[in-house]
Amino acid sequence: MRILRSTGRTVALAAAVGALALAAPVTASASASAQSAPAAAVEPAAEQQAQAGKEVQVWASNVRLHVEPLVNSPSPTTFGPGKLIDFCQRQGDFVSEPGQGSSTWWSYVELPGGSDGLWISNVYLVGGEKIEGVPDC
Repeated sequence: MRILRSTGRTVALAAAVGALALAAPVTASASASAQSAPAAAVEPAAEQQAQAGKEVQVWASNVRLHVEPLVNSPSPTTFGPGKLIDFCQRQGDFVSEPGQGSSTWWSYVELPGGSDGLWISNVYLVGGEKIEGVPDC
């Protein structure tokens, strides 16, 4: 019987809260939700681009992709030539490719069709040491 009494109080409290919510002015809640919706939908341009990524071209064959922007970090796969989706870039280990240049910049990429993110040295990407239009991580 005690459980029923407790449940009855809970139901009565919920009904009272619901009645208060219905009695609240509609204009106040409508304007509050209208003001909060655009703020949630607006994102900084760099964040939108980082989410969308930028297509980049790998010019070399069988380039190792790493779990960190470090030459000696694990390399679960290779790629190239072809296109990857580049989400952001940051500095890591120095990489030099004879006749092509050198860089300390690495890009966080995804394989076409989706994959876990991996790192590739920017030396192997068309666009130079630091890829224009790709935000820093």
